[in-house]
Amino acid sequence: MQNALIACRSITYAQRAARVLNNAGIRASIRRLPVDLTDTGCAQAVRVEENQLHRAVTMMRNAGFTIRYTFCEQENGKVTPCR
Repeated sequence: MQNALIACRSITYAQRAARVLNNAGIRASIRRLPVDLTDTGCAQAVRVEENQLHRAVTMMRNAGFTIRYTFCEQENGKVTPCR
């Protein structure tokens, strides 16, 4: 099973997003992103199962979060932009 990562602008933003998702029944945790993946320097992300990505993004947007980047985390640990 692969995971998806939703980039957040700060650790506090990631914590709030994870709380919203967990309260909605989507298992979410916080993970540090490789710094070179985004142009904004944000290095925190919310990790969800890839099959929950669309629902998670929708829930976050409905809660007022801005989504700029999503990434897919491969089983070998490599992180690439989601298509």
